[in-house]
Amino acid sequence: MSSNGTLFLDEIGDIPLSLQAKLLRALESKKIQKVGGGKEIPLNLRMVCATHQNLEKKVNEGSFRADLFYRINVFPINVPTLAERVEDIPLLLEHLLNSLNNKNDLPKFSDEALTALKRHLWPGNIRELKNVIERAHILFSGEEVTKNNVFENLLRLKVPTSEEEQNALWDATQNLDITDEKNNDQKSTSPLPHPKHYADWFDFFDDIDLRVYLRDVEIVLIESALKRAEGTVSKASELLKINRTTLIEKMKKLQINT
Repeated sequence: MSSNGTLFLDEIGDIPLSLQAKLLRALESKKIQKVGGGKEIPLNLRMVCATHQNLEKKVNEGSFRADLFYRINVFPINVPTLAERVEDIPLLLEHLLNSLNNKNDLPKFSDEALTALKRHLWPGNIRELKNVIERAHILFSGEEVTKNNVFENLLRLKVPTSEEEQNALWDATQNLDITDEKNNDQKSTSPLPHPKHYADWFDFFDDIDLRVYLRDVEIVLIESALKRAEGTVSKASELLKINRTTLIEKMKKLQINT
Protein backbone atom coordinates (compact mmCIF):
# COMPACT_ATOMS: atom_id res chain seq x y z
CA MET A 1 0.00 0.00 0.00
CA SER A 2 1.17 3.53 -0.76
CA SER A 3 -0.78 5.29 1.99
CA ASN A 4 1.36 7.94 3.68
CA GLY A 5 3.91 7.47 0.93
CA THR A 6 4.49 8.14 -2.77
CA LEU A 7 2.77 6.35 -5.66
CA PHE A 8 4.57 6.45 -9.02
CA LEU A 9 2.46 5.85 -12.13
CA ASP A 10 4.56 5.34 -15.25
CA GLU A 11 3.18 5.99 -18.76
CA ILE A 12 -0.06 7.44 -17.43
CA GLY A 13 -0.82 8.76 -20.91
CA ASP A 14 -1.41 5.20 -22.12
CA ILE A 15 -4.15 4.19 -19.69
CA PRO A 16 -7.68 3.74 -21.15
CA LEU A 17 -10.50 6.19 -20.45
CA SER A 18 -12.33 3.68 -18.23
CA LEU A 19 -9.33 3.41 -15.92
CA GLN A 20 -8.82 7.18 -16.01
CA ALA A 21 -12.30 7.64 -14.54
CA LYS A 22 -11.53 5.23 -11.68
CA LEU A 23 -8.20 6.91 -10.99
CA LEU A 24 -9.81 10.35 -10.90
CA ARG A 25 -12.49 9.09 -8.53
CA ALA A 26 -9.84 7.69 -6.18
CA LEU A 27 -7.86 10.93 -6.26
CA GLU A 28 -10.91 13.08 -5.59
CA SER A 29 -12.39 10.92 -2.83
CA LYS A 30 -9.01 9.80 -1.44
CA LYS A 31 -10.52 6.36 -1.02
CA ILE A 32 -10.14 3.03 -2.83
CA GLN A 33 -11.69 -0.42 -2.74
CA LYS A 34 -9.85 -3.70 -3.13
CA VAL A 35 -10.87 -5.85 -6.09
CA GLY A 36 -13.89 -7.84 -4.99
CA GLY A 37 -14.14 -5.94 -1.72
CA GLY A 38 -16.83 -3.58 -0.54
CA LYS A 39 -14.94 -1.69 2.15
CA GLU A 40 -13.53 1.73 1.33
CA ILE A 41 -9.90 2.26 2.33
CA PRO A 42 -8.75 5.84 3.01
CA LEU A 43 -5.62 7.03 1.22
CA ASN A 44 -3.15 9.77 1.99
CA LEU A 45 -0.39 9.81 -0.57
CA ARG A 46 1.71 11.84 -2.96
CA MET A 47 1.38 10.82 -6.60
CA VAL A 48 4.07 11.19 -9.25
CA CYS A 49 3.20 10.48 -12.89
CA ALA A 50 5.37 10.06 -15.97
CA THR A 51 4.60 9.84 -19.67
CA HIS A 52 6.20 10.31 -23.07
CA GLN A 53 2.82 11.38 -24.46
CA ASN A 54 1.67 14.95 -25.11
CA LEU A 55 -1.21 14.96 -22.64
CA GLU A 56 -2.54 18.37 -23.71
CA LYS A 57 -2.84 17.04 -27.25
CA LYS A 58 -4.56 13.88 -26.02
CA VAL A 59 -7.01 16.03 -24.04
CA ASN A 60 -7.85 17.98 -27.20
CA GLU A 61 -8.28 14.70 -29.10
CA GLY A 62 -10.59 13.36 -26.41
CA SER A 63 -8.39 10.38 -25.51
CA PHE A 64 -7.40 11.74 -22.09
CA ARG A 65 -9.77 13.22 -19.52
CA ALA A 66 -9.33 16.97 -19.04
CA ASP A 67 -10.36 16.79 -15.37
CA LEU A 68 -7.75 14.11 -14.67
CA PHE A 69 -5.11 16.07 -16.57
CA TYR A 70 -5.65 19.18 -14.46
CA ARG A 71 -5.77 17.05 -11.31
CA ILE A 72 -2.33 15.52 -11.88
CA ASN A 73 -0.67 18.44 -13.67
CA VAL A 74 -0.11 20.46 -10.48
CA PHE A 75 3.66 20.74 -10.81
CA PRO A 76 4.92 19.52 -14.19
CA ILE A 77 8.60 18.71 -14.70
CA ASN A 78 9.76 18.47 -18.30
CA VAL A 79 12.67 16.05 -18.59
CA PRO A 80 14.75 16.60 -21.74
CA THR A 81 15.12 13.68 -24.11
CA LEU A 82 18.49 12.04 -24.65
CA ALA A 83 18.67 13.74 -28.06
CA GLU A 84 18.47 17.09 -26.26
CA ARG A 85 21.39 16.33 -23.94
CA VAL A 86 23.85 14.44 -26.12
CA GLU A 87 26.74 16.05 -24.24
CA ASP A 88 25.85 13.70 -21.35
CA ILE A 89 26.26 10.55 -23.46
CA PRO A 90 29.93 9.88 -22.52
CA LEU A 91 29.06 10.08 -18.80
CA LEU A 92 25.92 7.97 -19.24
CA LEU A 93 27.90 5.46 -21.29
CA GLU A 94 30.51 5.14 -18.54
CA HIS A 95 27.81 4.75 -15.89
CA LEU A 96 25.93 2.10 -17.87
CA LEU A 97 29.11 0.14 -18.56
CA ASN A 98 30.04 0.16 -14.88
CA SER A 99 26.53 -0.95 -13.94
CA LEU A 100 26.81 -4.18 -15.96
CA ASN A 101 26.91 -7.37 -13.92
CA ASN A 102 30.03 -8.57 -15.73
CA LYS A 103 32.60 -5.78 -15.59
CA ASN A 104 35.38 -7.84 -17.19
CA ASP A 105 36.71 -6.78 -20.59
CA LEU A 106 34.47 -3.75 -21.01
CA PRO A 107 34.48 -2.27 -24.53
CA LYS A 108 36.06 1.13 -25.16
CA PHE A 109 34.48 3.65 -27.51
CA SER A 110 36.69 5.64 -29.86
CA ASP A 111 36.22 9.40 -30.20
CA GLU A 112 34.58 8.87 -33.61
CA ALA A 113 32.24 6.28 -32.10
CA LEU A 114 31.22 8.73 -29.38
CA THR A 115 30.57 11.37 -32.03
CA ALA A 116 28.37 8.90 -33.92
CA LEU A 117 26.39 8.19 -30.76
CA LYS A 118 25.92 11.92 -30.16
CA ARG A 119 24.55 12.39 -33.67
CA HIS A 120 21.96 9.64 -33.27
CA LEU A 121 18.37 10.82 -32.67
CA TRP A 122 17.67 8.30 -29.87
CA PRO A 123 13.94 7.65 -30.36
CA GLY A 124 14.09 5.14 -27.50
CA ASN A 125 15.86 7.54 -25.14
CA ILE A 126 17.93 6.05 -22.30
CA ARG A 127 16.45 2.57 -22.82
CA GLU A 128 17.83 2.52 -26.35
CA LEU A 129 21.25 3.68 -25.10
CA LYS A 130 21.25 0.93 -22.48
CA ASN A 131 20.38 -1.59 -25.20
CA VAL A 132 23.31 -0.32 -27.30
CA ILE A 133 25.74 -0.60 -24.36
CA GLU A 134 24.67 -4.15 -23.56
CA ARG A 135 25.03 -5.13 -27.21
CA ALA A 136 28.49 -3.54 -27.33
CA HIS A 137 29.55 -5.55 -24.30
CA ILE A 138 28.51 -8.76 -26.03
CA LEU A 139 29.95 -8.02 -29.48
CA PHE A 140 33.08 -6.05 -28.60
CA SER A 141 34.16 -7.30 -25.20
CA GLY A 142 37.62 -5.92 -24.42
CA GLU A 143 37.84 -4.25 -27.84
CA GLU A 144 37.66 -0.71 -29.15
CA VAL A 145 34.32 0.20 -30.68
CA THR A 146 34.70 2.15 -33.94
CA LYS A 147 32.33 4.49 -35.75
CA ASN A 148 31.37 1.79 -38.25
CA ASN A 149 30.74 -0.64 -35.39
CA VAL A 150 28.28 1.86 -33.94
CA PHE A 151 26.35 2.27 -37.18
CA GLU A 152 26.39 -1.30 -38.45
CA ASN A 153 26.36 -3.39 -35.26
CA LEU A 154 25.05 -1.31 -32.37
CA LEU A 155 22.52 1.09 -33.87
CA ARG A 156 21.87 -1.39 -36.66
CA LEU A 157 22.07 1.32 -39.27
CA LYS A 158 23.32 0.55 -42.72
CA VAL A 159 25.96 3.04 -43.81
CA PRO A 160 25.08 4.15 -47.36
CA THR A 161 27.77 3.35 -49.89
CA SER A 162 25.91 4.27 -53.05
CA GLU A 163 24.06 7.25 -54.47
CA GLU A 164 20.92 5.12 -54.72
CA GLU A 165 20.84 4.50 -50.95
CA GLN A 166 21.34 8.18 -50.18
CA ASN A 167 18.51 9.12 -52.56
CA ALA A 168 16.29 6.55 -50.86
CA LEU A 169 16.90 8.25 -47.53
CA TRP A 170 15.84 11.64 -48.89
CA ASP A 171 12.77 10.14 -50.56
CA ALA A 172 11.78 8.55 -47.26
CA THR A 173 11.81 11.87 -45.43
CA GLN A 174 10.74 14.73 -47.71
CA ASN A 175 10.64 15.91 -51.27
CA LEU A 176 13.33 18.56 -51.17
CA ASP A 177 14.20 20.71 -54.18
CA ILE A 178 17.78 20.49 -55.36
CA THR A 179 19.43 23.89 -55.76
CA ASP A 180 21.36 23.06 -58.90
CA GLU A 181 22.97 20.28 -60.90
CA LYS A 182 26.30 20.83 -59.20
CA ASN A 183 24.89 20.19 -55.72
CA ASN A 184 22.94 17.22 -56.99
CA ASP A 185 26.09 15.60 -58.31
CA GLN A 186 27.94 15.97 -55.02
CA LYS A 187 28.00 12.90 -52.82
CA SER A 188 27.82 13.23 -49.06
CA THR A 189 30.64 11.59 -47.16
CA SER A 190 28.62 11.50 -43.93
CA PRO A 191 27.26 8.13 -42.76
CA LEU A 192 23.50 8.64 -43.14
CA PRO A 193 21.06 6.16 -41.59
CA HIS A 194 19.33 3.80 -43.96
CA PRO A 195 15.51 4.13 -44.04
CA LYS A 196 15.14 0.54 -42.81
CA HIS A 197 16.53 1.71 -39.46
CA TYR A 198 13.24 3.38 -38.62
CA ALA A 199 11.47 0.02 -38.54
CA ASP A 200 13.18 -0.62 -35.19
CA TRP A 201 11.39 2.35 -33.62
CA PHE A 202 8.31 0.26 -32.92
CA ASP A 203 10.47 -1.77 -30.53
CA PHE A 204 10.37 1.31 -28.31
CA PHE A 205 7.00 2.95 -29.10
CA ASP A 206 3.45 1.75 -29.57
CA ASP A 207 2.89 4.46 -32.18
CA ILE A 208 4.80 7.36 -33.75
CA ASP A 209 3.46 10.73 -34.85
CA LEU A 210 5.28 10.86 -38.18
CA ARG A 211 4.34 14.46 -38.98
CA VAL A 212 5.56 15.73 -35.62
CA TYR A 213 8.79 13.74 -35.87
CA LEU A 214 9.59 14.92 -39.40
CA ARG A 215 8.83 18.48 -38.33
CA ASP A 216 11.25 18.17 -35.41
CA VAL A 217 13.93 16.72 -37.70
CA GLU A 218 13.48 19.64 -40.10
CA ILE A 219 13.78 22.15 -37.26
CA VAL A 220 16.99 20.59 -35.94
CA LEU A 221 18.61 20.36 -39.38
CA ILE A 222 17.58 23.85 -40.49
CA GLU A 223 18.74 25.45 -37.24
CA SER A 224 22.03 23.53 -37.43
CA ALA A 225 22.55 24.62 -41.04
CA LEU A 226 21.83 28.26 -40.15
CA LYS A 227 24.28 28.05 -37.28
CA ARG A 228 26.95 26.56 -39.55
CA ALA A 229 26.21 29.27 -42.14
CA GLU A 230 26.38 31.98 -39.44
CA GLY A 231 22.78 32.99 -40.17
CA THR A 232 23.19 33.32 -43.94
CA VAL A 233 20.07 31.79 -45.47
CA SER A 234 21.54 31.29 -48.94
CA LYS A 235 24.53 29.42 -47.50
CA ALA A 236 22.27 27.34 -45.27
CA SER A 237 20.13 26.40 -48.28
CA GLU A 238 23.27 25.16 -50.04
CA LEU A 239 24.19 23.04 -47.02
CA LEU A 240 20.70 21.54 -47.04
CA LYS A 241 20.65 21.22 -50.86
CA ILE A 242 17.32 23.01 -51.24
CA ASN A 243 16.34 26.25 -52.94
CA ARG A 244 16.70 29.44 -50.94
CA THR A 245 13.00 30.25 -51.40
CA THR A 246 12.08 26.75 -50.22
CA LEU A 247 14.16 27.23 -47.09
CA ILE A 248 12.59 30.62 -46.38
CA GLU A 249 9.10 29.13 -46.67
CA LYS A 250 10.04 26.29 -44.34
CA MET A 251 11.50 28.76 -41.83
CA LYS A 252 8.25 30.75 -41.86
CA LYS A 253 6.17 27.61 -41.48
CA LEU A 254 8.32 26.27 -38.63
CA GLN A 255 8.77 29.73 -37.04
CA ILE A 256 12.56 29.61 -37.25
CA ASN A 257 14.41 32.92 -36.99
CA THR A 258 17.96 33.62 -38.10
